Amino acid sequence: MSSKDLNDVTWDKKALPDTMSRGHLEGVNTAMLVLTSLIFVARVVARFTHRMPFELHDFFCWFSYVCYVAMVVMFFKENSPLYRAEAVQRGEIPIYPELLHDAGMLFRWLTAGQILFYSSLLFVKLSLLTLYRRLLNRTPPKFTIMWWAILIFCVLAFIGSSMTTIFVCDDHKAKYNQGLCAKPQEQNRGRFSLWFAYAVDVVADLAVMFLPFRMTWNLQMPKTEKIGVFALFGSGWICILFATLRAVQVTVEDGVPKVPDPKWLQMWTVIETSMAVIIGCAPAFASMIRRRFGTPDVSYDSRGYIRRPTVGSKTKSLGSDSTEGKRRNDDLILTDRHGSEDAIMLEDSQATVTTIPMTRRNDPLEKLNERAKG
Repeated sequence: MSSKDLNDVTWDKKALPDTMSRGHLEGVNTAMLVLTSLIFVARVVARFTHRMPFELHDFFCWFSYVCYVAMVVMFFKENSPLYRAEAVQRGEIPIYPELLHDAGMLFRWLTAGQILFYSSLLFVKLSLLTLYRRLLNRTPPKFTIMWWAILIFCVLAFIGSSMTTIFVCDDHKAKYNQGLCAKPQEQNRGRFSLWFAYAVDVVADLAVMFLPFRMTWNLQMPKTEKIGVFALFGSGWICILFATLRAVQVTVEDGVPKVPDPKWLQMWTVIETSMAVIIGCAPAFASMIRRRFGTPDVSYDSRGYIRRPTVGSKTKSLGSDSTEGKRRNDDLILTDRHGSEDAIMLEDSQATVTTIPMTRRNDPLEKLNERAKG
């Protein structure tokens, strides 16, 4: 189809319902961009001012934010041809020669934005996974296997979502040059792509949340700290909520499948990605809160070892370790079935696990036997 053929097209001016204005859409996008940027900058400043080491999970967090900003830029570029093409279809403005070019550019910006959306979500998940990777050093092998399985699934989910987005239309040249991608089977593939990406994203979120829950469930730690850990990793439910709203809002109307509206898709994509990036920044703030308001329920001896009270005797040191220096107030104690304890020290993203041998408690029956023999 050429620009001259557009004059012979009969436009259905009633096909498009009233939708949000460009000012409203870009206002929401700008507000979410500002909010997310403020939190991200606060995280960066906090890490530099507190002289925290720059770890791998910090790189992934930065990459997620960069992809998020690039995605918002793609959507801002998309809006000009989107609203011009819609104005022509509504009969608000006459057909103009660059209409086909605008339609093709619309699909280019939209596809690029979707790929950046998947990339940002992936980097947030990788940031959280690498955050507690070192906790697996002394845990049962099943947790390491689960960690690698979740990592591989997240990467495969990203690849699958990207492929279903790229190969929605039959003719890529017509799609990106003339904006032609409206056949029934192409529309069905578009809906499938959205629901597929939603499904694998939710499964990945649940998996990323499940692993730290399972690892910390039996930890001997103050109740307030345990609630904080569960709340931190349980915040993934927020992403699941917005992902569900995004999928339902843009693909279903009154219980009937519909063609996704690019404007609603764009708005909910920005909101969901903003929440994901903010959640990815949360562990840094949680670490500073623990450092500022340490747990008062745990005491330490002169060498930094955790004191454990025993019945009928004074508190004794729990052994020795080659590592010197005091432990922080957010050290966690995990007792295994064999009576040994694992002290898990969470220093921001760094975690070291040290096995502390338990001193044998004095048995009253043994004392009575010794006295009888004497």
